[in-house]
Amino acid sequence: MNTIRFGKLLWLAPIALMVIAGHPPAKLRAQAGKSTAAAGGQYNVVKEIMDHKDTLSWKPAGNGIPADVCTILLVCNGTTKVIALPRSTEGGQPVGRGVYLTQDDKKADVLVLERQTPVDTYFFLLTPQGTLARAAYAQVGSRSWTPVGMALSGPVFDKDKVVWHNWASKLGTAAAADKKPES
Repeated sequence: MNTIRFGKLLWLAPIALMVIAGHPPAKLRAQAGKSTAAAGGQYNVVKEIMDHKDTLSWKPAGNGIPADVCTILLVCNGTTKVIALPRSTEGGQPVGRGVYLTQDDKKADVLVLERQTPVDTYFFLLTPQGTLARAAYAQVGSRSWTPVGMALSGPVFDKDKVVWHNWASKLGTAAAADKKPES
């Protein structure tokens, strides 16, 4: 009789283990979701830079944004100025970054971020909310620029957005424009 009772209770053991084991991963998933939201950027890089645009040391960009990129992003309808960040190294490769202040076809100020590596170059047009509006891409040695969709350019933009946020968050301090961004 004791073996029958124990056998009836034995089927509950796998269910109890699944319930107990299911709680920590659920909590980990919730924590991962929170950190992903923070890494995804609840900050507005455009606002952070535009709030300090009059105090930054902008340089004339000249031909900083190629004509094909201007056409793809629908910008360069006024003077174009640039701030270049010092080169950093990511994954053993040098990365150069610049932020351009230019105008769209409605003569509104817009920001375009540039990311240059030995392999490729990206230009990102930002919305006033700090999100990615459009992107242009070219491989080194290529003569043509390609408009790139959010699925392909989004991960690169998300990584760069963190670097730009780190730089822009220091704009209230002295000589922030000369400081090297954290990568």
